[in-house]
Amino acid sequence: MALIDTVRPRIGVFYSTPEKDAEVQGMINGALGIFKGGGWVIDPASPSPEAVEAVTLYCKMAQSTDPATLTNHPVIISLIAQGRAGGA
Repeated sequence: MALIDTVRPRIGVFYSTPEKDAEVQGMINGALGIFKGGGWVIDPASPSPEAVEAVTLYCKMAQSTDPATLTNHPVIISLIAQGRAGGA
């Protein structure tokens, strides 16, 4: 199952349109980029359960937060540290 199919319902999106899928995929790509920049590389083809939760949380936060503030957000930093340490 694609990461978008796992994340979409977890962030309250229960339908699929090209526009909405592009929006959700953009948030997922943003999460993967932020995490990669912090040293936690997540394979979107086979993410760990912890990675799915981290990407989902990032997407939920991105829905209600200015994306620029997520770059150095303490929760995101904590998720990256845990992901790197656990090899998730």
